[in-house]
Amino acid sequence: MQKQLPPELDFLAPYLVEPTEAYRYATWLINDFDSNVWEYSFDYKKTKYLDWRITLEDGSLLTAPKNKNLLLGFKYYLTSCTRDSSGYLSETNELQGQQLQRFCHTCHIIDFLLINGKRYQIAKYGLEGLNAGNLQEILQTLANNPQVAESVYNWRERLHDYCMRLLEATCSTTLVDLLKSKPQLAVITDEQRAEDELGIAHELIPQVRAALYLQGFYHAQIHGNQPNTVQISQEIYSETLWGKNQSKVMYGILIYNDDASQFDREYRGVPVTSGAREKMRDTTYVTYRRAVYQLGVLHELELPAPRVEALVKAEKFNPDLSTIGRFRTLPSEMVFTGLRQAIEFHLEHGQELTKAFCRIALECKKRNVSPSFLTAEEVQQLAGPKLSAFGVRRLSLAVNSTNTGVYHSIIKGTKEAYFGNLRANNGLYELMAVYMGCVQLTVGVLMARRASELYGLNAEDCLDETQEWLLFRNAKSTRHLFGMRRREARPIEPIAADMIKTLIRMQKVLRRIGFISKLQTLFALPNFKGSAQLTDSSAYTYNRNLDLMCDYFETPLNAKGERYYFRQHQMRRFFAMLFFYCGSFAKLDTLQWMLGHTDPQHVYRYITESTDGVVLASAKAQTVAEQLHHGDIENYVELTQLLKDRYGTEKLTLISAHDLEDQIRELMDEGWVEIEPEYFKDHRGKQFKLVARLVRAPEAA
Repeated sequence: MQKQLPPELDFLAPYLVEPTEAYRYATWLINDFDSNVWEYSFDYKKTKYLDWRITLEDGSLLTAPKNKNLLLGFKYYLTSCTRDSSGYLSETNELQGQQLQRFCHTCHIIDFLLINGKRYQIAKYGLEGLNAGNLQEILQTLANNPQVAESVYNWRERLHDYCMRLLEATCSTTLVDLLKSKPQLAVITDEQRAEDELGIAHELIPQVRAALYLQGFYHAQIHGNQPNTVQISQEIYSETLWGKNQSKVMYGILIYNDDASQFDREYRGVPVTSGAREKMRDTTYVTYRRAVYQLGVLHELELPAPRVEALVKAEKFNPDLSTIGRFRTLPSEMVFTGLRQAIEFHLEHGQELTKAFCRIALECKKRNVSPSFLTAEEVQQLAGPKLSAFGVRRLSLAVNSTNTGVYHSIIKGTKEAYFGNLRANNGLYELMAVYMGCVQLTVGVLMARRASELYGLNAEDCLDETQEWLLFRNAKSTRHLFGMRRREARPIEPIAADMIKTLIRMQKVLRRIGFISKLQTLFALPNFKGSAQLTDSSAYTYNRNLDLMCDYFETPLNAKGERYYFRQHQMRRFFAMLFFYCGSFAKLDTLQWMLGHTDPQHVYRYITESTDGVVLASAKAQTVAEQLHHGDIENYVELTQLLKDRYGTEKLTLISAHDLEDQIRELMDEGWVEIEPEYFKDHRGKQFKLVARLVRAPEAA
């Protein structure tokens, strides 16, 4: 029993509490430690639960008397994980920050042990049966893949197997009937085919979607209609403590959209990744290694635990964490051209297109009909003389209107005819999608934000009162935070703000006339089928708009006949690249507005604060690689010589910019080279140039 201390000695109180008693409590644990179902909260709106009644590999429950030490070990391991190692039994700060991160990492380790219980014979030997090799194997498995859903839960394979079992168990007649009534379940886009990693034969995908739909798994999300990963996890991860109640990334091949056209891309897309998988970042790995080492706290509690020698070896284990794959880059001149085309399209047609749609919406509200009921002549009249002269002939290429109000949403004709009509400006809705792609590209390049942060923007509150700051929810702030995002603000360039304000004005008019009941996502568009609604932006519609823009402006093809289609994860580095190119090619007047009259050193400070290190390093490497590829070596003499020695050639112009970029990035990662702007003053004021410096001499490598 703890002795009562005089007030002046209260600071000693924690040191007089037995660890077995102290670790029975945690800030996040709401109910009793001995309960079989824990209630916990990290300032959530709703309490969450951990059910310890888990069936182990030998068929017994974790809560059974024979597994008492194993259960206590897991429980104490979890309550101790949020303690501060620098303070005796005290908990870390930031309930939703560091504590939650450690909690999630520890749950991942517990689930890994439970999922692999048969391999480690957890029910028979408990935690003390884990040797150094087992602990190192756990860490190596985690390090091999940055996606915990794969490294811990083997999500792709288990989802694949579950889908196939479900398909086999579902009545084929029922599947056929559903696909007839919901044909959108059968639509597989070119992008879905190209990026599919699930491994189910594409001819089976419609039936698999239908089987999942019949089970009630589908729900509408910003990505499109997709299976509820929590519901599926509860079906296939019954042996886990935490993972069965957590959402996971859904493979795009299983997502379907109600607003899809028959032709999504004119050409196959150039692959957006190098094809190799990335590994876990070292900073993340360190946190998992700490979580494994935390098992040692059980020795303090005199509970069965891995031997100290095994824990020490695990704590010293450092697997290879070098990146073995990354997103492929787009040639910078292609992005610069696309940015120019996007801005010009906005200036020439943005206002006309949004006003034309508002007139159509108003007419439909007056007559209480859907836009699809309008005849081609009515559409042209409402679009106005400027758009009619531009080529607008009908509401949408996906709609064949009739005077009776009956329409068909299946596009007739060939792909060549469809994209010919697209570039001839025949479809108003397609032109609006192209315009939306222009806005997305401009905002995406100039703001360097993640795609989910952009297609999740809401027209109601995406700009501050001054209309000079973009307000968004930081996607990376959800890491281990159960999907809750921190709201952040970043200054936005005037041209991008002007585009956004055009879209906001359109939605405000639509709300005022009653076409929509409230402002929706910023990039919401009319439904291609002509229904009386706006379709909220999603990953699908966001990428579809970019695809239509690329096909409209006919971005170049590579040697294989594949088209470069823009993706936001490729755009993120280009704000930094615009800065670098403004310094390197100061005579390019079309880029000078990016700097305006601002001190370039201040602009670069903003870039480093708003762009993470990986993206910034990629931007530097690509900028230098493209300059070397074009023969500009003035600022990179030492780097040029090092690359020539590595390649055994005197002409770097013969090496592709992609290969040069990979080599430069590797040299930067290995600590050979630093690339930074160097500032100087001339008659025009403060200027800069990008300079590469060798940190280590070749003979020291």
